[in-house]
Amino acid sequence: MSFLLAAALAAVSSPSPSPSPSPSAIPQIAHVVTSDRGSESAARAARTTYVVTADEIARDGYRTVADALASVPGVEVQRYGAFGAEANVGIRGSSNEQVLVLLNGLPVAGAQIENVNLEQYGVAGVERIEVVEGGGSTLYGSGSIGGVINIITNGEAPSTATLSTGSFDEQSYQLQTPYLSFQRTYAGNAYPLPGGTTRPNSAAELTAGTLTFSHPAGAFDLDLLADASDAALGTPGTLPPYISQTSRQETLAHDLRLRAEKRSKHATLDISLGASSQSLNYTCDTPVDTTCYNVEPTPAPSGTAPPYEQLLTDDRTMLSVSNSVGDDRARLVYGVDLSRGNARIDGGTGFYSPTLFTSAIVTNAYAQTAAYLQSQWFWPNGGELYAGLRGERDLDQLATAQGSALSPSLGGIVAIGPHVQLKLNAATAFRAPTADELFYPPQGVDSNDGLVPERTRVGDATFVTEGAFGRMSLGWFATLGSNLIADANPAAYDFEPVNVGHASIEGFTYSFDAPAYRHVVATLGVTDLYRALDLDTGTRIEGRGPVLSANAGLRYVTSAASRFDGFGANVSSNGVSEAPLVYLPYTSTVIPWYARSAASTTVGAYGGWRVAPRLVLTLRGFNLLDDRYAVYNGYPMPGRSFALELRSR
Repeated sequence: MSFLLAAALAAVSSPSPSPSPSPSAIPQIAHVVTSDRGSESAARAARTTYVVTADEIARDGYRTVADALASVPGVEVQRYGAFGAEANVGIRGSSNEQVLVLLNGLPVAGAQIENVNLEQYGVAGVERIEVVEGGGSTLYGSGSIGGVINIITNGEAPSTATLSTGSFDEQSYQLQTPYLSFQRTYAGNAYPLPGGTTRPNSAAELTAGTLTFSHPAGAFDLDLLADASDAALGTPGTLPPYISQTSRQETLAHDLRLRAEKRSKHATLDISLGASSQSLNYTCDTPVDTTCYNVEPTPAPSGTAPPYEQLLTDDRTMLSVSNSVGDDRARLVYGVDLSRGNARIDGGTGFYSPTLFTSAIVTNAYAQTAAYLQSQWFWPNGGELYAGLRGERDLDQLATAQGSALSPSLGGIVAIGPHVQLKLNAATAFRAPTADELFYPPQGVDSNDGLVPERTRVGDATFVTEGAFGRMSLGWFATLGSNLIADANPAAYDFEPVNVGHASIEGFTYSFDAPAYRHVVATLGVTDLYRALDLDTGTRIEGRGPVLSANAGLRYVTSAASRFDGFGANVSSNGVSEAPLVYLPYTSTVIPWYARSAASTTVGAYGGWRVAPRLVLTLRGFNLLDDRYAVYNGYPMPGRSFALELRSR
């Protein structure tokens, strides 16, 4: 395998020199497509939008989409462990379920079974990732209370090949061309813990392939995407005596997208068809593993419980038709979104009920029907006003209360000066309960079929200034919600969903991107989530991210003639994500200090050397200060690690 990929590296590399970028002003994204559901100048996007490009993904050595989002201001990536472990992604104090994830503009499957885990999405073939912060329900519908993440894979990513090896037995191979991309990453993840032990049963692997093809067909430009991935990992649980040596989970995902676009002088018609499926399989060898779900509290009267296995699936088909009409003075976007799907819930052999060796299998048919429109008006000085409205009906077979809503939005850009803007946004947003929340597992434990849709009002105000010193933004955001779905008892071991009557979330974001000065580029991002309050109980809502988080980066950019490819360093500091616990819930088991939820500061760095005109050898270091901490109680994070990477460019 290594020989074949080394050959691929040589094939993609060109013998002729290709100069690296010279130090220059910070790169600008000319156009974005997610903010207002159509291609537009980034300067005209009133909604706060961040873009992670393919160049940044390669430069910083990101392996997954979750990696690539970790330093975006306003985004919180909260992990349960090393590579492959679940990563919850929230935006501006939202939950993971309140963030809508798109692949080339259409939603991915998995939301119904609550398994949209961005750690399971590789980066091979990704041209860019657009993050739109704030409620996006007017244009995108249910599930976008916190914002929208659009993974764009359109065949424009550069041709590269990458080999890397690192600590914890991690190996990664990546091949990327304009038509076909492949990624394979494996990590043993038996990382050492204080006290001389190691984290058991944590091996993880990700295999992903993407096929893209574009071709004109008469008046239309056609884009085809076929994507498949397999993510498997051990799930050891928290701490002894609850460590499992046999529990494994595997997620298979398949996506197909066909997009037809017709452009004229003042209009763009977009027709997108999509199919998306995901299956989540969990197994545990019950006869030899006393931590499996179906062996507690006692075995069934007939004898030893059988091996435990659960299977959850989510399959959906989608049709989206949109039309954008306008010029430099005004623009109108309108369209319809239709989707149909089915979620299958098999809780396994006796989940939480050892006397039930055969659990009921539940299916949940769901559907979404929506129409939307948004008008924008532009002024020569950079000012803008927009107003939009969406009507949506969400039907779930298992839901007692169905979700339907009118979701208006209003906002714009106030041009204060030649280089200063004030961006204002106000909207309503909503989210229908998932099949997982309504009825999983089938015995009805830790589920609630009486849940009603979440409803929120969201708003933000952001100052943006740009000049010779770089680009700086300072924003305030707020979410006022009713019926938010949260854990009834955060201190308990398991999640029990209930509708919180009233909640208030507020915070600030700050970002600064400096231009290159004497080859040095600096960045800073800060998020202050000072309020995430359950207004009925007066307590902070768990799982919405730390109060304060910051990310600072420094890069040295070299000239084209230099063999040294530059270096970079990043410091990430995060407050406590959940209340630290001394004991595991309902037990006398003491949680070691390194496995208690705690504030953390991690330092990463890299340095590269051009071993050939288009071949770079890079050494990367992670958590260099060896900070020992846990984001979630009972799930210790790894310490210091390194990786050696060889990449063509």
